[in-house]
Amino acid sequence: MKNHIPLLEKLFDKDYQLINGTDEIFELDLALWEYEVLSKKELVERSAYFKLVDGKETAHYKTCNLQNLEEVHKNSSFRTKIFFLDGKYSTGYATHSLFPYRGKFHPQLIRALLNILDIKPGHVVLDPMAGSSTVAVEANLLGIDAISVDLSPFCELMGKVKTFALNLDIKILESIIKNPKEVLDKLKKDKVPEYFKNNKDDKKRNYYEIILLAFLDTVGFAGRSSSSVDKLFPRVLDRYVLTIKYFQEARQKMDLKIGKSKIIQGSVLNLPLGDNSVDAVITSPPYSFAIDYLKNDQPQLEYLGQNLEVLRQEMIGLQGRGVENKLEIYFDKMNQALGEMKRVSKKNVPIIIIIGTNDIQTNGVRLETKIIELGEKQGLKFELNLKKPIRGLQNTMKEESILFFTNQK
Repeated sequence: MKNHIPLLEKLFDKDYQLINGTDEIFELDLALWEYEVLSKKELVERSAYFKLVDGKETAHYKTCNLQNLEEVHKNSSFRTKIFFLDGKYSTGYATHSLFPYRGKFHPQLIRALLNILDIKPGHVVLDPMAGSSTVAVEANLLGIDAISVDLSPFCELMGKVKTFALNLDIKILESIIKNPKEVLDKLKKDKVPEYFKNNKDDKKRNYYEIILLAFLDTVGFAGRSSSSVDKLFPRVLDRYVLTIKYFQEARQKMDLKIGKSKIIQGSVLNLPLGDNSVDAVITSPPYSFAIDYLKNDQPQLEYLGQNLEVLRQEMIGLQGRGVENKLEIYFDKMNQALGEMKRVSKKNVPIIIIIGTNDIQTNGVRLETKIIELGEKQGLKFELNLKKPIRGLQNTMKEESILFFTNQK
């Protein structure tokens, strides 16, 4: 039998080691891309997929290990605990686990994209359909400033909490939540307390918003289980506080320089930003009508006092009747969105669109094919379609496309 050299030994020097679980083809592709474009020093400081670089542990690997996830999830269900421990290096680190949002990016993927696109401190990256602001959190972890825009006030809240919680005074948070029952009694109303509608200049408001998000997380959790909000809230709040506390300890020990974020409630169809103002765009639009995010977030949005029907008329992917009409409206809005992304980004900067297609829902119309066509009509140069598989027996959507464009203006 002929000698065989394993794939990873062919790709990387012997003193380089990938993080456990980096085994998908797209992950190996991105890891190789990082390996090719980053210096050894940059790989140690920024890499998403490497555990060891020339024998040295990377900052990402060490930071994740400092966050004590076993202690954070000591009171979680077995299923929840396994989910976050399995995602220790990919989805469950920093503040990403505060309200795990349906359909969100894999943070590790975003970190790799920021690296290979050469986005560094001093740059500004935009996600104009931000959801839970995964792009902003990852950018901030690398010392990069970010702008998140989303039409949903609930997404705005998630983004504000997750980015603020990267760099705060944990003692202030702990002092506020000394009596969880008292805090819960103030929040157990039909609508959000007036405090959150006013007091925008209160220095403690951002801390109270962490508690508000924990409450809304509890409401969703209670709706999916047989337990009450009263029983679940102390557990959820404890998990939030421990997550933030252990990340603060890791941040200080690793001396991480956290970037700044602007979290804006607004529309990708009319971005509240100036021309030529951002250095990169990374976003994932709704996959046509694959997920009804308003229905998914209905309890949280109604508690925040939002009119769902007004939001429905403005959001992408939630209008029309019948597949053909829905797709026509969707692509018209996506064309407008691409035009706005082009307007606000600088010349020759990357625009990344991550999108998937549910062939059954769209009658075989491939969303990524149409997005490429629309992008090119807007004057964007299409560079690459990197495929990312979606795992799980329940997924009728088998893969996502990571579409790389360059804004040629």
